[in-house]
Amino acid sequence: MAQGIAQKEDFLRLADAALEIIIGYGEDGRICYGNRLAKEESGYGEGLLDCSVQELFPVELSWQDGKEEGRAKEADAGFEGMMYRKNGTCFPVWISVLEGGQIQYLFAVNIAKQVELERKLVRTKEEMEDTIKVKNEFVANVTHELRTPVNGIRGHVKNLLDAGVSEEQGRTLDIVLRCCGNMSAIINNILDFSKLEAGKFTVEQKEFDFYEMVNHAVETNIAAIEEKGLRAIVNVDRQIPEYLIGDELRLTQVLNNLLSNAVKFTSIGYVSIEVTKTLEFDDEVELFFVVSDTGIGISKDETDKLFKSFSQVDASITRKYGGTGLGLSITKQLVELMHGSIHVESEKGKGSSFSFSARLHVAQDKSAAGQGNQKFEFLNQEQPADGMEDMEQIFRFGSKENLQEIKSKMEKLIICIEVGAWDKAEMFTHNVKALAEQGPKEIKKAAFRLEMAVRKEDMEKSVEQYGRLKETLEGAVGGL
Repeated sequence: MAQGIAQKEDFLRLADAALEIIIGYGEDGRICYGNRLAKEESGYGEGLLDCSVQELFPVELSWQDGKEEGRAKEADAGFEGMMYRKNGTCFPVWISVLEGGQIQYLFAVNIAKQVELERKLVRTKEEMEDTIKVKNEFVANVTHELRTPVNGIRGHVKNLLDAGVSEEQGRTLDIVLRCCGNMSAIINNILDFSKLEAGKFTVEQKEFDFYEMVNHAVETNIAAIEEKGLRAIVNVDRQIPEYLIGDELRLTQVLNNLLSNAVKFTSIGYVSIEVTKTLEFDDEVELFFVVSDTGIGISKDETDKLFKSFSQVDASITRKYGGTGLGLSITKQLVELMHGSIHVESEKGKGSSFSFSARLHVAQDKSAAGQGNQKFEFLNQEQPADGMEDMEQIFRFGSKENLQEIKSKMEKLIICIEVGAWDKAEMFTHNVKALAEQGPKEIKKAAFRLEMAVRKEDMEKSVEQYGRLKETLEGAVGGL
């Protein structure tokens, strides 16, 4: 008897300390027990024991003729309901009922704060969606408005060039044209990003000539490749059908972005593109693209930043090479819209390799593979096995590959100095300095002096230092 009383007292103490509302009621629904929180939350206080559980939960629990008639669905697993106070107000609770013979115990947790938080989250989400919508409309309007003056500047500059200008004026106008091109690229990136973020970007399904598309992508970048003295390596699987169905514009955009990045971050060596067919089923084909370079590369712990919006692995890269940090983020989303994925393998100082896949459809009655090879100007221009020299040989001073590369860079360097193209001249000077890094001290000193003269844009001094570096090189290796 005493033990039973002690157990009951322990239960009452624990129940009063509980963070849940605990109510005990009989078969007729009359409340026979309520813990401290039940009395406080209901507003009945000690008068709770004079109430029926139906008064607190009129919707969830009901009795007829002294017997429980109904309970909310899934009561055994718990359910959401409303608990009414003495003053007629109510609040949301999570209810569970524990069967206990003649007495049943109802447990309720006040979820008013949780419900309010969920409502706030819904309101916040709606407000954010409205804000994003307004922002995207603003971005779209601004980018469209920006195109007009940029195109106007480009048109007037071209008119001036056609009318005839001096050599110095021509160089200045060429710079203006390049700036217009850069500005247009930035505008397009921002507009594309805005559309992708708003979910308004759609992929078209139209028939196109695959080989012509790759040809145009390479052709767009070939001038920059040759200007930097790089080698272009293109290898396309001859089993790929000539005519495919997909979004030619967006596929070209992805290729152009990867190729232009490869050229931008590579000063010595090559840029390559390889395309293979990895899957063909019925009228669907999966293509695998690899764009590689021998550029600056990035470390493994920095690759996760590459595909994030407005992000580059190093702030100094933005200052040196330019860009918005949107290109690869847009590229990733475009590839995913074409049911593919994109990956990167890179090593700091040893180049990068970007690979991506895309799902396309084969055009009906035009599925013959490799027919476009005849008209594809850059196809298999230089096979990787023959064109990818060992980069270590290129940087090994005095080797055949090293001397050929130095000679090529020196020839381009003096032309840049003579025409006053100082940005390019500085780049070629840096290349020569890197190629001579393993050479004698006098060569490295001469390369350093030349680099300083070029940085100061001193024509006379640069030509003089160029001559001294050339003489020193010829004396060391017996002629270039």
